[in-house]
Amino acid sequence: MTLRGDVVVVGLGARIATGLSALTAAMSVRARKSFVRESRFVDRAGEPIALATVSSIGEDVVGRDRLALLAAPALAEATAPWVRRFESRGHAPPPLPLLLALPAEVDPLDPRGVRLLAAVAERSGAPIDLARSKVVAQGRAGGAFAIESAVARLSGGEDEAVVVVGVDSHFDPDRLEELDRARRLHGPSAENGFIPGEGAAAVLLASRRRFGADPRHGSIVGVGTEREPRPLGSTEPCHALGMTLAAKRAIASAGAARIGWALTDVVGERHRVDEWLYASGRIQSSFAEDLQHDAPLMLTGDLGAASAPLLVVLACVGWQTECAPGDLAIVAVHSDGPERGAVLLAREVLG
Repeated sequence: MTLRGDVVVVGLGARIATGLSALTAAMSVRARKSFVRESRFVDRAGEPIALATVSSIGEDVVGRDRLALLAAPALAEATAPWVRRFESRGHAPPPLPLLLALPAEVDPLDPRGVRLLAAVAERSGAPIDLARSKVVAQGRAGGAFAIESAVARLSGGEDEAVVVVGVDSHFDPDRLEELDRARRLHGPSAENGFIPGEGAAAVLLASRRRFGADPRHGSIVGVGTEREPRPLGSTEPCHALGMTLAAKRAIASAGAARIGWALTDVVGERHRVDEWLYASGRIQSSFAEDLQHDAPLMLTGDLGAASAPLLVVLACVGWQTECAPGDLAIVAVHSDGPERGAVLLAREVLG
């Protein structure tokens, strides 16, 4: 049984510590490469904090400027097929709406992300319609919310194509101090710590019927988002109700088809591992017997708001390079807050 969604992935882009393009990022993850190094930041014990950072960006670049330098190349890479599509016909490419997934923390100097949107668009050189663009600041699950919004726009005929970009960076002293204080950074004194990282990923989504026969990397079969009633910090234990509902909504269209690949944002923190285990157990009947679960952020470092788009990129490149374990893949992401998201992707089969 071959599934395919009405929304197709027609462009990919990525920039992480181990890869400066969608292909190199995916191949470095497949090769289990990691690039973790000591930073200039220190923890409470005075020890250097290890980070997985993009080495081509200087340590003097922080905040909005750093996010723009991460996101712009990924955006340019993902929109290149759109530009070529029109320029090959002698036309200027129409500007695209950009949905930018960001960390949940609000920049007091740019509370709505307008300046960052403009900076990313300008640096990328991509044709972006800022008036129809918006920021989705919902943490690690923000990319799934942005993809859901893009699918709604495309399905309603509002747009022919929409580009979704997720970007995040833990190269921030205040953020690292807060994580260290909560004992969430990987180290001898943190039982459930994770490696902080940074990166950006982008996916160009289009309507299947309106985009013609141009190359397609995969399709969106379903998207589900939900709010977890008992997220991290709650007085009562989390039963993964939010993730379960998000995943069930994403796979509702799969019918009898079985999912052979799960890509999640699970890292070394036990609460995130447990939450995915609880949720996946409730949708076990939708999985193939030989389901492969990949947790790429264990290698790349936690990528925050870039997680969902990057996992989509990894799935699509896996199909491109014939190294994917199945034709259906589910992406699952969990924010530190209540936001939860899942995306069901299908391989594009020619003919």
